[in-house]
Amino acid sequence: MSSGPVPSFTGGAGPTSFTGPPSFPSFIGDQQFNRQLPSYSSAFPRGGNSCVSGFLPTYNQHFPRELDHCRIPLEDIIQATNNFVEENIIEKDYCWTVYKGELSGKKLAFILVDAGYRLNFGLAVTLSSLPDHQNIVPFIGCCDEDDKIILVLGHPTRGSLDKYVSSAHLTWLMRVQICLDIASALQYLQNHSQIEELNSKCIHLDENWQAKIQLFTPSAFIGSSIFHRQVDPLDSFGEILFELLCGRLTVTEDEDERFLISLGSNHHKNGTLTELVDPVLRVQMNRDSFTVFSEIAYACLEENQDKRPTISQVVEELQKVLRLQQGLETSELQQLSYCNFLNVISYICLDEKQVKRPTNSTVVEELQKVLKLQQGFEISELQQVSYCNFLNVNFS
Repeated sequence: MSSGPVPSFTGGAGPTSFTGPPSFPSFIGDQQFNRQLPSYSSAFPRGGNSCVSGFLPTYNQHFPRELDHCRIPLEDIIQATNNFVEENIIEKDYCWTVYKGELSGKKLAFILVDAGYRLNFGLAVTLSSLPDHQNIVPFIGCCDEDDKIILVLGHPTRGSLDKYVSSAHLTWLMRVQICLDIASALQYLQNHSQIEELNSKCIHLDENWQAKIQLFTPSAFIGSSIFHRQVDPLDSFGEILFELLCGRLTVTEDEDERFLISLGSNHHKNGTLTELVDPVLRVQMNRDSFTVFSEIAYACLEENQDKRPTISQVVEELQKVLRLQQGLETSELQQLSYCNFLNVISYICLDEKQVKRPTNSTVVEELQKVLKLQQGFEISELQQVSYCNFLNVNFS
């Protein structure tokens, strides 16, 4: 993304604080999940005849009977993918290949799982019964004919979010809406299903830029006991928030500024977080929306889980960020400014000495000023002082 001028923010919301334990009963605890680290992908060659077949044998596996209602004939899948032609490949991972195709008028993704992996069919059973949600990639069906294991999912056509984090195509307003989409999905999932992995690669965007979480990931569906770690979706979501705020992935190839989260935490504590924000995004940001958004992102990464917000609080704060950015809500500082103006006008109109009362034209001028303040066309002296202090701290 290209550089741009330093923005002049409008508004002035203060920091947001949160109390109370997080509400992730089905997410947090002793739950383990299998995450395959990219650097180890070479240890998992495709197919069953590999050097690691001693602990990853070839399994003759089939989907359980609970999935009989959503089985899709292999013949239909071959036709939809044009016999798995290479030009229809949209993703390759260490354990599967994803093809795009169309079936019954729907654009779908067909995941062909490589042989030689123990599969977590329980996840497929759980997700097959999960009620539809607009921010979750739907599970459509499965197939296990001819020793093939195929998952069929919805296909958000713009692909995964990680491809767009650094793109100028994602405006600040679009980024806030995407974060709200993800948070809404997490709020829904806490009452319906566990989540095994969450990062910007797991988030997919449809043609309208609506974000959807894909719950089928290699680490979730491929059963391997080699790597295990606990996952807290709120912590992972905090990383995504910082990625979209700063316009860069969590881990980059830049040796000086490689790890975004540690950099972001340090800059947030020092009041210099805007230095990490891409200038193209910075000029688009309402200052209030930036302040509230950065506070909620930092709160999600709080080391002490008891101090983290609940997912419901996160949704509420992101809705506030969206309203602030759209100009549909005013900050506490703005509200205080309006009240001060109205109080002053009311007081001087009631002055006992008529000579000290304002003229009608003066009252009209002052009320017009209040209206401009309310509409965001003018800022008060109080706001100007606040902005100067903010700019001195963050841009000097």
